[in-house]
Amino acid sequence: MAMAIQMHVESLSIGKSVDLQILNSSGKEFRECQLSASGRQYDKLVVGAAIFRHIPKLTSSKTPCILLLRRAPHEPYFPNIFELPSGKVDLTDPTLKHALVREVKEETGLDITKISAQLSPMIYQTEKTIKSDAGAETFVVKSAIQLNYVVSVSDGVVKLSVDEHSESRWATEEELDELDITDETRGIVREAFQWSANQ
Repeated sequence: MAMAIQMHVESLSIGKSVDLQILNSSGKEFRECQLSASGRQYDKLVVGAAIFRHIPKLTSSKTPCILLLRRAPHEPYFPNIFELPSGKVDLTDPTLKHALVREVKEETGLDITKISAQLSPMIYQTEKTIKSDAGAETFVVKSAIQLNYVVSVSDGVVKLSVDEHSESRWATEEELDELDITDETRGIVREAFQWSANQ
């Protein structure tokens, strides 16, 4: 799969507003250059994709819909919550661009054809309690940043990775308030709809 991703990455079209220095950096390089508010490196680096489709309306215009995935009920963080297709940048990903292409393919079965725009990052913390074999509990807090991009994908049907997601949905902006979605993700999705409206 790595060879296929490499060939695919090389053929991608990139929008003018996308910061290529960030997109072409490795996870390690990004963490070293972009520190968290505490002055330390982020514990977790994630890339996310805002993917649009336009459905015909009764009028001559088309309504933009964004692809959202519902996290599986067994997920330790944010179970059953809708999110953008996204995932962690792996050590084996040569660049953030490679990670974005890989994650979209793994989570949706779709191939990115263009990275059109860069959206605001989403900065958050994850928290969990870890129990040792002796029964002692340790509370662990990790800092995370999700870099978000508007992307175009090849035609096709969404094929979920059922280990991670239970549902996919093409949602209109008006439907956002009805969905179980974090406020941070809702903000990024609204920003993506604003970008779409200006195209």
